[in-house]
Amino acid sequence: MIKNLFKIILFCLFSFQFSVAVMVNDGFEEYKKGNVLEALSIFEKACEDGAYSGCYNAGLMYYKGDAIQQNYTEAAKNFMKACDEGHTGACYNLAYMFQNGLGLRLNSLKAVSLYEKSCENGISAGCYNLAVMYETEDGVEKDLCKAVDDLTQACDKDHAKACYNLAIRFQNEDGVEKNPLRAAQLYEKACDLGHENACYNLGVMYMDGEFLKKNKLKAAELFKKSCDMNFDLACKAYNNLNK
Repeated sequence: MIKNLFKIILFCLFSFQFSVAVMVNDGFEEYKKGNVLEALSIFEKACEDGAYSGCYNAGLMYYKGDAIQQNYTEAAKNFMKACDEGHTGACYNLAYMFQNGLGLRLNSLKAVSLYEKSCENGISAGCYNLAVMYETEDGVEKDLCKAVDDLTQACDKDHAKACYNLAIRFQNEDGVEKNPLRAAQLYEKACDLGHENACYNLGVMYMDGEFLKKNKLKAAELFKKSCDMNFDLACKAYNNLNK
């Protein structure tokens, strides 16, 4: 009897989860059709019924003011519900709103806590924003060691700007021991991730030949790559090499 009851409960739970998932999908379908208010209504209903991706999507719509009136308070409320249930994207967005006082009272410590949570759960921008807060004393005590650690975590998660900023530090002995070869490795990674300044800086290192073996062909390749990303200084450097 107890076994059968357990099976019935599991079946009902699965059916409920499936139905709210279908509801969220219906919201996306309405959104794609341009029925924005209908989509919002569906997301909010799904949120009320326990589909926290519904809360997250409703929060995004209120945050962006996408064909509806922008409402940071409603956005924060929805992100909070989703974050409480473990939605990492919602936690990150909520952190940003606490950091900047959008729809919520500015609370740097709460922002730090939520950025840490999102960083631990794989969101590179959460790690990067933490680093910036500790570097610039944005509501927290300046801590360059923590900033470097957070930049490293962000770079390990393929955040291009974090890799670039970390490279600058290793090149200029800023909060870390000077290590030009490590800087070059980080510039290369950032460049591969699409950071135009990183491609240019690595090109300069190959041109200088101070820490890397001088290689004009490699430098030209990097300047060209950076130029293709619309970095004017790289375009000039590339043109000068090809005169």
